[in-house]
Amino acid sequence: MIDPNYIPVEDHPTLFRDRNTGAIINIDKNKAIKARKKREEILAEKQEVESLKAEVAEIKDMLKQLLER
Repeated sequence: MIDPNYIPVEDHPTLFRDRNTGAIINIDKNKAIKARKKREEILAEKQEVESLKAEVAEIKDMLKQLLER
């Protein structure tokens, strides 16, 4: 049974809008879990890229110091 405070989102059978908060609710738990995992993976990849950028910058600085000597 769907909560009466939920309004169906057009063209998305498992998504509903909460009348009180305006939040979008996914009633399909499996899809919600997959979406959270995907978001966590994307964030982890972004963090890894930022870490690699910092390491490359550090290596470049070391090379410059070596060349200056």
